[in-house]
Amino acid sequence: GGMVAVPNDTTNEARALLLLQDQGLLKLKDGAGLTATRRDIVDNPKNLKIEELEAAQLVRALPDVEIAVINGNYAIEAGFSVGKDALATEDASSEAAQTYANVLVVKEGNESDPAIQALYAALTSDKVKDYINSTYDGAVVPIF
Repeated sequence: GGMVAVPNDTTNEARALLLLQDQGLLKLKDGAGLTATRRDIVDNPKNLKIEELEAAQLVRALPDVEIAVINGNYAIEAGFSVGKDALATEDASSEAAQTYANVLVVKEGNESDPAIQALYAALTSDKVKDYINSTYDGAVVPIF
């Protein structure tokens, strides 16, 4: 019967609901995927009340809810450590993480440009991966 705050924008609400489903807290209808809303909940064994809030307000809502699914950038801004404070995080291999990853794109025909190749090599290097892991403590996950 607890209150669960999730982001109210389409993309992040779906990601939040998928995370809750991955934790066994609810079940979404088959195929809901990255467009899921609370109307797609088909099983809610804990009778959770899903409250949709502006993503930037989720941290402020914490005193008034039992659980909040907070975007990493807002969690970091509020002083939370994803590695220490999060009860659960999106798996790097999840559909949402793979779909919403940041990508390097170039104008067609520039793919082989040496400068672009050098940038790609730098961005996907172990040094950058180590930097991301040590700096963001799980809030940003390298998927390369």
